[in-house]
Amino acid sequence: MRKQQPLTTYDAVKEKALRLLEFRSHSEKELADKLRRYDASEENIELTLDFCRRYGFVNDASFAKRKAHDLFNLKKLGTRRIRNELKMLGIPDEYITEALYELDDEKEQETLLNLAEKKLRGDFSDKNKDKCIRFLIYRGYDIYAIKEAISTLEAIDEI
Repeated sequence: MRKQQPLTTYDAVKEKALRLLEFRSHSEKELADKLRRYDASEENIELTLDFCRRYGFVNDASFAKRKAHDLFNLKKLGTRRIRNELKMLGIPDEYITEALYELDDEKEQETLLNLAEKKLRGDFSDKNKDKCIRFLIYRGYDIYAIKEAISTLEAIDEI
C-alpha cells in the first residue's frame, strides 16, 4: 500500500474532494473525515466544503433522501436502522426526519411481511420465530410490527 501524500494547499484539498465526489455522493461529515485522513488542515477543509456547498456538490438534505431511499428499497432496512445509518454519516436530525417522512409506510409493512415469510419458511416454532424477530429488529423494524407480521403469516399458514 502506498503512502498517502498530505494535502497542504487549498487547491489540493479541493481537487481531492472533487475526485472523491466523482465516484459517489458524500455527506459533509463523511467528506470532511476523508479529507482529514490526508492531513488536510481544518481551514482548507472548511473552505472546500463551502465551495462544494455553493456549487451543489454536497447537499446533506438531498443526500439523506437518496440514501434513505436506497437503504429502504435496495437493502430492505426499516426506518430505525435507516435513521441510525444516516446519523452515523453525520446527517442533521431535521434532514433525517424529512427523508424518513418520504418513505412509504405501506411498502415498509409489505417488505417486513416478505422478509418474515422468507426467514420463517413456514416453520413457526418458538426458536425460529425468535431468530426471525432478532433478524428483523437488527434490520431496523419495529417489534410490534414484526410480531403482527408473524401473527399474520401464522394465520395464513393455518388456513
